[in-house]
Amino acid sequence: MKIEDLKIIEDEINNNKSLIEKINSLENNISSKQKEIKFKELKIQKEQHLSKMPSQAFGSVALYNQLNENYQFFDKDQFNKVVRFISHIEDKEKDYRRLYLKCTKNYMSDPKNIPIDVMKKTKKEIDFSYKLLSILINEVNGDLVSFNKVYNKLEDAGLFMTVPEKRNQEYLNQISDKLSVVMNGLKVIFEQLEHTNDILRSIDDSTSYSASVLDDVSNHLWDISYSVTKD
Repeated sequence: MKIEDLKIIEDEINNNKSLIEKINSLENNISSKQKEIKFKELKIQKEQHLSKMPSQAFGSVALYNQLNENYQFFDKDQFNKVVRFISHIEDKEKDYRRLYLKCTKNYMSDPKNIPIDVMKKTKKEIDFSYKLLSILINEVNGDLVSFNKVYNKLEDAGLFMTVPEKRNQEYLNQISDKLSVVMNGLKVIFEQLEHTNDILRSIDDSTSYSASVLDDVSNHLWDISYSVTKD
């Protein structure tokens, strides 16, 4: 390339320098707007997720009352261990509330770094715990096989340990994984209990229908008897 050609290119660049600066400025502005749009979209997304989550978890209250009603069916050791499990659930409910408040407070200013995934994991763990505790309470005087399977699984997983025992084994960092393993191992029991409940409902419906039929037959026989006596 000749020197003259280079000179021409240099002159063109200098002559259009302001235009190039405008283009660069426009590109920077577009990039900034794109980031702003993504930021707003992320806030909306987080807000939608939060709107589907309860503000707090307090299912342990009802289960606590049910446990009090059924305490006489537990032996002392079992009862103390189940109470420890309730205490763990109550602590997790408090954790969930703190996480929820932190998320709702900060999602507008810093949606990317709110602990929403931790909150969801905590909620899942709490729901698992409700199901397990519900079986322990409701089946201690009912389906003892299911009760003992759940009780033994929880005990084997270390979910009845005292606070010092939990700390020694870094229990709090492992509890979610432990509960997931327990729930997977007890899936069959949940299905069996659901099937049993369906059967009981079916029997109840059949019994109600049979009682209705017998009432009709009884009324019909009474009418016949009355008619014969009258004649």
